[in-house]
Amino acid sequence: MTAALLEAENLSKHFTLGGRFSPGGPQVLRAVDGVSLAVARGETLGLVGESGCGKSTLGRCLVRLYDVSGGAVRFEGRDITHLGEGALRPLRPRLQMVFQDPSSSLNPRRRVADLITEPLRVHPGPGGRARGRGEIRDRLHDLMDLVGLAREHLDRYPHEFSGGQRQRIGIARALALEPSLIVADESVSALDVSVQAQIINLFMDLQDRLGITYLFIAHDLSVVRQISTRTAVMYLGSVVETGDTETLFHRPAHPYTEALLSAVPVAHAGEARRRRIVLKGDVPSPLNPPPGCRFHTRCPKAQERCRIEPPALRDVGDGRMAACHFPNE
Repeated sequence: MTAALLEAENLSKHFTLGGRFSPGGPQVLRAVDGVSLAVARGETLGLVGESGCGKSTLGRCLVRLYDVSGGAVRFEGRDITHLGEGALRPLRPRLQMVFQDPSSSLNPRRRVADLITEPLRVHPGPGGRARGRGEIRDRLHDLMDLVGLAREHLDRYPHEFSGGQRQRIGIARALALEPSLIVADESVSALDVSVQAQIINLFMDLQDRLGITYLFIAHDLSVVRQISTRTAVMYLGSVVETGDTETLFHRPAHPYTEALLSAVPVAHAGEARRRRIVLKGDVPSPLNPPPGCRFHTRCPKAQERCRIEPPALRDVGDGRMAACHFPNE
């Protein structure tokens, strides 16, 4: 594996809910709690888990849209955890994000041309110089071609496009400043299946042509398997397993990963069908996570040790790491 482009070490993000006048006083929601992971240059790391497990919050912390509560974030070997907005500004062009709902992330009152070129006007070009109109126009045309949109649509507004076209506009805007890393936060979950395939193929084509690194956040395991080099699985604010995507899908080490995969429909007739694992109970609240292993309240393999001692993320062979006292062989 090449050197890590982005690293998180024991990263946490906590939110305080309520105030001193609320019943019971303020509460701390542990959205992300002690996450460590690395994204290698040129790879796609898929991040999966149930809704509410902290995936999107983690993505926003990694690109410093959120201030972190603890731990460290390093980008290109530099600690960016506590950089202020002024110090972060030169790094912003290389750290971009594609959001889940383009209808919400695109200003409905601005034309497509303005939406895509705004980063080019806000951030200076090489050497700190301002970009000229001709340079911006040429870059805009290149971006439209790159994402498969017609140039004659530049004067349209976002509502005049389909969902897939709006997502292409969001991707073009993210590409405007030639980023090293793009965090794609559930960027295909709101699209029809056929359109999902088109956008996934676009992401993969852009990676081949431009060498972009992705953190691809999704809850659809089939999508993650198609696009990801490696996969990390989150549960209740923590990463419970990481590994090469195909290895993880064929030999999951953590019981939670195994349960997630058992719910994925079999796509091919010759593919073995997994035994369906139905987890009992509900996901605990991040306001009051259980002691020990956070998954022990639903885990079919839980033992007394699991209720007391939090498991560390450790090597379990074949390049996999799992936070489990009793991982699958």
